[in-house]
Amino acid sequence: MSLVDLARESSSEKRRELLGHVTALFVAGAERYTDEEKTLFNGVMKRLVDFVEEGDKEALAEELCTVDQTPHDLVMQLANENIAIARYMLQYSHVLTYADLMHFAKTKGQGHLLAISKRDHLEARLTDVLLERGELPVHRSVAANPGAELSDWGTRFLIKIADTDEDLRENMLVRRDLTPAHFDKLIGQLPEPQGKKLRQLYKNNEKLVEALFHEASQVVAASRLDRKKARINTKVDLRDIRDGRRDLNKVFTEYTLSSNLLDLSFLLADLAELEQKYVINVILRMEIDGIAIVCKALGIGETEFGTFCKARCGLLKLPTPIADNWISDYRVLKRQDAERVLRFLKVRLKAMEHEEALRQAS
Repeated sequence: MSLVDLARESSSEKRRELLGHVTALFVAGAERYTDEEKTLFNGVMKRLVDFVEEGDKEALAEELCTVDQTPHDLVMQLANENIAIARYMLQYSHVLTYADLMHFAKTKGQGHLLAISKRDHLEARLTDVLLERGELPVHRSVAANPGAELSDWGTRFLIKIADTDEDLRENMLVRRDLTPAHFDKLIGQLPEPQGKKLRQLYKNNEKLVEALFHEASQVVAASRLDRKKARINTKVDLRDIRDGRRDLNKVFTEYTLSSNLLDLSFLLADLAELEQKYVINVILRMEIDGIAIVCKALGIGETEFGTFCKARCGLLKLPTPIADNWISDYRVLKRQDAERVLRFLKVRLKAMEHEEALRQAS
């Protein structure tokens, strides 16, 4: 049956079939259609949207939200729907203008505000509106979004809320746009011993970030590590760990005892969401802090880390008793602090990579 025949049908099933055909045709050729052709597609899709069920509208929104050639009025129509449908356009569509987003932020409910808060980029004034009208889930989402610009008011507002909301505070502590004064206020919300320790951890690891960024590639190049790609069984181990079929500590120990540093670095990098070159760097550095942070954040046990420390002494040709000092330091490191510092490292490294990319492009 042709599209013309389908268009004459009045049943919901046939309209649904027509909408699917038209949408598929539009997506397939969106970049090459003329304005007149886009207008034609827009007219058909807008008309059909009024007659199909909610699930069909949701599927349409999901299909079109990343297609930049989608007509503006169709995007607006879908963004005005209930949140199950609108969230795709509000979070992902580049067709929506700043004015459109401000309109929705000022007039829609919490679900719509939450979807907007997850966009890749939010201007400070738009963020302010989300914070003014949003409830705690929106506040947390804005704080966790590195692409959300914060005004001075917005930063102070979130810091105030962070005093009574630990999740929001954790999100704020790893933002790269905080001033030292704002950072001190957040740290000051923690119990004094914890805040003092965290300040020291961040201070120490700020230096580590610099070293990782500038030295990682050289360390990889200078090492005698086998240059082969991680073996297939390492990827299998990763999948089994995530699925609960294998225990991370057991796999960690196996790799340590086999002195397979390439696969060990691949394993830890994947689980910690770091580039492998950075993990190789912290394994080979004389200082233990970096790899201790990664291992503690991932939940590597004291016994397993002790085995690693002894193997590391052999690798770096260090006296074995040094391993005891490393193990003692690892014992007192809290996993929550390690998780905070790991997030801090990742945010700082990403920021430095972005700055370096901009520098090279200029």
